[in-house]
Amino acid sequence: MMKTKTIFAGLLSGILCLTLFSGCGGSDTSGASDKGDSSASGDSSVSAVSDDKSSAASQEKDTDQESSGTTQKGTGHTLLIRDAGKSDKMTATFFNTMSDATAEIEMTKAEEGDDHITYSCEGDTSLYNMVRLTYGAGKVSTDVSFNSYVAGWYLKDDTLLPYAEGMDLRYDPAFDTKVFQFDGVDKEVYIWTPENYDKDSSDKYSTVYMFDGQTVLATGRDRGMDSDTECWNVSESVAGMMSVTDNKTILVCITDVDNRADELVPDLGTVAASLDTKKRGSAFADFICDTIVPYVRDNYNVYPDAQHTALAGSSLGGLETFYTVLTHPDTFSAGGVLSASFHVYDDATWETFLSDKTNLENAPFLYFYAGGYAVDNGGVNETRYNYLLENGYPKDKLVFNKFESGRHMVQYWRNIYSEFLQAAFQKKVDALTCGTAVKYEDNYNPFENIPVEASIDPDDPRLNDKNNYIFFDNSKTKWDQVYAYWWDAIPTNKISGGLYGGEWPGVKMEQIEGTDIYRMVMPMGPSKIIFSSGVTDTEVINGVTAYQTENMPYDDQLNAGQIFTIDTTQEATPEKVEKYKTKFKYPAGSWSDYNGNM
Repeated sequence: MMKTKTIFAGLLSGILCLTLFSGCGGSDTSGASDKGDSSASGDSSVSAVSDDKSSAASQEKDTDQESSGTTQKGTGHTLLIRDAGKSDKMTATFFNTMSDATAEIEMTKAEEGDDHITYSCEGDTSLYNMVRLTYGAGKVSTDVSFNSYVAGWYLKDDTLLPYAEGMDLRYDPAFDTKVFQFDGVDKEVYIWTPENYDKDSSDKYSTVYMFDGQTVLATGRDRGMDSDTECWNVSESVAGMMSVTDNKTILVCITDVDNRADELVPDLGTVAASLDTKKRGSAFADFICDTIVPYVRDNYNVYPDAQHTALAGSSLGGLETFYTVLTHPDTFSAGGVLSASFHVYDDATWETFLSDKTNLENAPFLYFYAGGYAVDNGGVNETRYNYLLENGYPKDKLVFNKFESGRHMVQYWRNIYSEFLQAAFQKKVDALTCGTAVKYEDNYNPFENIPVEASIDPDDPRLNDKNNYIFFDNSKTKWDQVYAYWWDAIPTNKISGGLYGGEWPGVKMEQIEGTDIYRMVMPMGPSKIIFSSGVTDTEVINGVTAYQTENMPYDDQLNAGQIFTIDTTQEATPEKVEKYKTKFKYPAGSWSDYNGNM
């Protein structure tokens, strides 16, 4: 069987195009699960070569898998799990997020070292697109991607991270930093190249651009990243992909920190959501294509065409990705639209924007991913995706992964990122069918899993430990009440184990008697937090004055036992959206250790 090189190809002709670029609904004959040598010709086309060793290695394996009571033949792919906890056994449950197909396979010990055991098994990539692990004394992992672009996962402290054999387990990638100027503000861009990057090779690299560069590539607040503990680990996912395919790739991660709501919202008309934005996303898309992309192509050994260039982002980054690839299909051939914040504009505004986008000659491939209907923008992503399907967008250039248990959090985007990579390179996802309509059921109940107060034993000694709380100093703000809200997650209550949640303004904090200090049992996990005076948006529309902080990074490992104090020397500014003009935001504040009464 002939091996293929990258699937981001340029000009191919005749039967070679059919062989190398099978899209949605076709079988993949690339042998993507096995890496072999291949080379590019001097022009923009891609040639495929083989030798005996790699040809034999790339033969597809027909495996009989038990799925939903029927035996099916499919494409086998080996999954590796490096387990730092050295569990005595491990089971992989493969499943398909868009069908009922499942398979449970007991994994085998492939290798054992002093600090780990490597487990392996084979799954069918044509049937299943995700996998979860059961290990140790009945522990169950999060759900992660499974496809021919996934080398494996590293299980450490009950967290799964992208993994390939021989990978540096420090998860601290090196990268170049280039500073541009946009709207008079420094714009840092992080450029990651693989370990064996060859700037002089005739065999060029594809490029994947990412929004929210401060969140996707690395950790470390001391160097401008969002968190000290968690990121998307995109470089490790790409390194894993390169270990099992021939898709040589660099990453260009564009930061969006100070002016995120301005840069990632294009100017399509009147904003429907309560969002303070200057709508500079249209100009920002042009800036990327006219300034950042040319710089990368001039200074790195990458293909200078759309076929080898993709873009992805989540939340507002997903919104901006959708806009950018549809308005610049000459620059990007694929877009990863993850949990996109389409609610920023109403349906009529989107339909006006899309009126001339559904029949593009060079329409980009769009990979949609969303979690729950309400908690991860599933409903609004369903609407936009189905509108494209119903109005003539090429069905073979649309695919949707509806993962209803997913939430608006970094770990879910990290876990699914390898699926986007396959979509970007192969213009399909093996186990998902392109052009299939999506239907969510709106059964969201934000209060369903919130623990009642009685669920915490009042004699629980943990209630006396300040490190199980976070605090808010209301001595200068003098709000009548204080609430805490998480805009991108529903974290777990550290003591009860239940979920914090609910609609804005979130969870009411408890006042410490005789003080202006408010407290709450701290939520676990990294997130974003907003403190507010507890006024609902309906009340604001009716003229009630409300105060709040900006969206701020929160991390239970850093903020445990700390108190947040607003900097009242900086004036609170009103929302720019007219109907929310009585909502005021304080721009600054700080965390410090709390040493007062409990």
